[in-house]
Amino acid sequence: MVYNFVWGVAWFVFMRQEWEEAVAAIGRTSPWTAEVWFLWVLLTVPMGVAIMAYASSRAPSIYMAAASAATAVWLLLTLAMGAYSLSQSLSIRVIAWDSFVNLVGVLAASLAGAWSQREVAHAGNFDRAA
Repeated sequence: MVYNFVWGVAWFVFMRQEWEEAVAAIGRTSPWTAEVWFLWVLLTVPMGVAIMAYASSRAPSIYMAAASAATAVWLLLTLAMGAYSLSQSLSIRVIAWDSFVNLVGVLAASLAGAWSQREVAHAGNFDRAA
């Protein structure tokens, strides 16, 4: 949900304008319809769960594991979005901003998730020591 919050803020602050300008330059309408946003939210929640499941299995370095998993997801998103955007002749500017917002979003979400798991990780280490 942190990822979607970051994207929502970015969208209303500057990304909507970037996308509108990019698609207007190629004579198209925005691909970001209500249906696409809904599907996107449905897909990002399981991605977050998968990242946190991976990170929580690596309790001693949960922050590093969360950031590593998030970076891998970001790379996949960036490659896919970059390929799509270039195939649609979208500007490099919108591709770069989109990639940057995705990076900030996935890192913020994964670190927030790791932070929320720190108590669980510490409790697990305490139980093993006892």
